[in-house]
Amino acid sequence: MDNVQESIGRIEVAPDVLVTIAHYATLRVEGVAKMAPIPADVARLFRRESRQAGILLNLSDENKVKFDIYVIMSPHVNIMETSKRLQTAVAEAVDTMVGISVDAVNVHVEDVVYTQEESIN
Repeated sequence: MDNVQESIGRIEVAPDVLVTIAHYATLRVEGVAKMAPIPADVARLFRRESRQAGILLNLSDENKVKFDIYVIMSPHVNIMETSKRLQTAVAEAVDTMVGISVDAVNVHVEDVVYTQEESIN
């Protein structure tokens, strides 16, 4: 008896599932304060793409997965290092949960948020 397991049907994962996974992976990265809104001019260009607050997903005809993630960072973090950790976290989460490799995770840091006390000093 062969130990190879064959699928008995089709498996489909909705694009919104990939966006949700990316969203939660992003928010778990230390240094990411919150998601940023997608700029209106960018959102207008990607009307047909799957998106959620702060995330655009582009699925090409060749099954290439690309994310554009818009975030607001916490102060006192290295933005470049945090962005690289975010890229890795999203790619690994999607690969682990769905088995799809991610072609690109583009991080757009839209702002840094300070507490009221920090902005006064």
